[in-house]
Amino acid sequence: MIQPTGRINLSHRRPTNLPHFLYGAAYYPEHWDAETRRDDAERMQAARFNVVRMAEFAWDLMEPKEGVFDFSVFEESIHHLGAHGIQTILCTPTATPPRWLTHRFPDILRVDADGRRLHHGSRQHACHSSKRFRDYSKTITEAMAEHFADNPHVIGWQTDNEFHCGFSECHCDNCQQAFRSYLKEVYTTIEAVNNAWGTRFWALTYSSFDEIETPKQNRPSAQNPAMRLDYLNFLSWAVTHFQHDQVRLLRQANASWLIMHNGVFSNIDYRGPFTQDLDLLGYDLYPGFCFNSQERRYWQAYSLDRVRSMSGNFIIPEHQSGPGGQTGYLHDNPGPGEIRRMTYTSISRGADSILYFRWRTCRFGAEEYWCGILDHDNIPRRRYDEIAQIGQEIERIGPELMNTSVRVDVAVSAFDFKNDASADHLSFGLTSPKLIAEGMHRWFYSRGY
Repeated sequence: MIQPTGRINLSHRRPTNLPHFLYGAAYYPEHWDAETRRDDAERMQAARFNVVRMAEFAWDLMEPKEGVFDFSVFEESIHHLGAHGIQTILCTPTATPPRWLTHRFPDILRVDADGRRLHHGSRQHACHSSKRFRDYSKTITEAMAEHFADNPHVIGWQTDNEFHCGFSECHCDNCQQAFRSYLKEVYTTIEAVNNAWGTRFWALTYSSFDEIETPKQNRPSAQNPAMRLDYLNFLSWAVTHFQHDQVRLLRQANASWLIMHNGVFSNIDYRGPFTQDLDLLGYDLYPGFCFNSQERRYWQAYSLDRVRSMSGNFIIPEHQSGPGGQTGYLHDNPGPGEIRRMTYTSISRGADSILYFRWRTCRFGAEEYWCGILDHDNIPRRRYDEIAQIGQEIERIGPELMNTSVRVDVAVSAFDFKNDASADHLSFGLTSPKLIAEGMHRWFYSRGY
């Protein structure tokens, strides 16, 4: 069992206890040449930024060949920004393993329920239960931690990036072994598994743990619901162990670093050891995912209250700052004053720090139209001016906001991990507990609670 190393006390009233309000943006120096980056620090300083987050997708740059490390791009950027009073939160880059790793060891790649192995070319395609991938992830984490351990401008870390964003299941050989290990830890004996799952129905009885495979829906019929619930618990267990590898190494390198993750996604128990291992829970906020602009305020309030209920006040490592989308969708461009409205809504509901996504819009890749504070042409316009205005305001009121908590008038019982997982699998066509909670929240919110 994991012994959490964090200092987090799970309570909806818990402040983050940060020394000051962190205000900044996600930054990607690896995407730009030196000339384009030339004015970044001065512009950030003028907007009253005091922090950036970087390196979550740069494993290939930092370890271009196995065992060969080069942190110079980030070393230079951290030093330059630090000279302008801007600190850095680094990220472990394990959401995007380099091609030399996936090419040499395809067994680290996830396998879906239909037996198809995922391919290099996107992100989050490696299996958290793969011992080989965990070992390589620990190697890059340790190398980064040791290199930046004494850097005065590095104040903390984000583990990986958006665990379980988009998908979470895996059915590879690594997961078969890991699922059995999880069941042994929970049940000890195969008899206890059979009793818990009711395997006498449909002749499902197992005589040993080695006979058990991960459940797959409609292969050929409905799954055993108790087995399915244990599999979803296993997915949370697996990613919690994967994250713990990194947290332990980071704390060994520098015990003063703050450590957080940027959730919140499916099949992770955020009120369990996953969050208890951290100093802060982060939440990436994109109100544009509510495509009805009239409904957006309800969606944002509900989403933020949900996150705060899991751990208390939080940090927003990615806050929407412009239009954005991929392939089949594109968010609205926030209208004049809308970024400011969204930002203060976030603060009022428990955000103790705001980092916008992203500093400058990238000119290539899958997210080239996920727009940031600066447009593709690198010219500051009204979104930059609005964020600079907020920065000046935060500079004045930030000290008054720190170590405060949100007043709570009404509570809605919701977001129990096992309850939601059970309802998702065995819904009987009824409204889910999450939708019921959202409806109740909206009723109270619209009446001023």
